[in-house]
Amino acid sequence: MRALLSLTLLLLGAVTMTMPAASQQIAKPERGSALRAEILDAARPVFERETGGPVEFVITTLNVFDNWAYGNVRLQRPGGGQIDWRRTKYAEDDAQGMFDPAGHLFLLRKSDAGEWMLVEYALGPTDVAWDWWRQQLNLPEALFTD
Repeated sequence: MRALLSLTLLLLGAVTMTMPAASQQIAKPERGSALRAEILDAARPVFERETGGPVEFVITTLNVFDNWAYGNVRLQRPGGGQIDWRRTKYAEDDAQGMFDPAGHLFLLRKSDAGEWMLVEYALGPTDVAWDWWRQQLNLPEALFTD
């Protein structure tokens, strides 16, 4: 019995050591911070290309873990103008209810040179697009949640 308890504690310790303490390492860049500006500026070009014009982000989630950054954002035109999705390549998906204009996702990774690089993005997903990213890149779930 004592051997079984010792083995259980040993295994539990090994598992705990390999799991990151993600909740303690997740940063939420503050509005106006240089880090927040760097991340959003790195993500912005793909969303401007996809929507055919300039965008501003309304942040739902913006988290940083190590050299990874994840954002869940709503897009708008500068000054708060709405994006007319009927004038984008997402028009048909939007009309069929297969597009959620309230949520757009991105995942960035900081390069060795110190620049944020886009790894993944999704416009208007109607499912949990980030879970595949998490699994494939072995990232903590806490990076993707509030």
